[in-house]
Amino acid sequence: MILRKAEAQEFTIPGETRGSLYPSKQEDAFSLAQVEIDGRYPASGFSYNDRCTETILVLEGSFRFQCGAEQGSLTVGDVMSVTPQEKYMLEGKGRACVFITPGWDSSQNHIVQG
Repeated sequence: MILRKAEAQEFTIPGETRGSLYPSKQEDAFSLAQVEIDGRYPASGFSYNDRCTETILVLEGSFRFQCGAEQGSLTVGDVMSVTPQEKYMLEGKGRACVFITPGWDSSQNHIVQG
């Protein structure tokens, strides 16, 4: 499989987060997102997914994170895996590659407070 930039779906999320999603079809076995954050994701509260695992590889910069009860920092080369229904947030400035399994489906992503 070849994933081409021209086929990626560009996105912007409140909290100064933007990126590209490859592939953008729900039926795929996986998705990959290139993400740039300059602030906080999500802008407030926490994100969680009903069925996807997100594995985040930091490519540039650094982030503060909270994932479930764990909190700390991530720098270049660090990997964080977020399992389904685990609440998390990232804050900082940098770029990451996010491997999403199974394929991304926006209807299963939620933002919650606390």
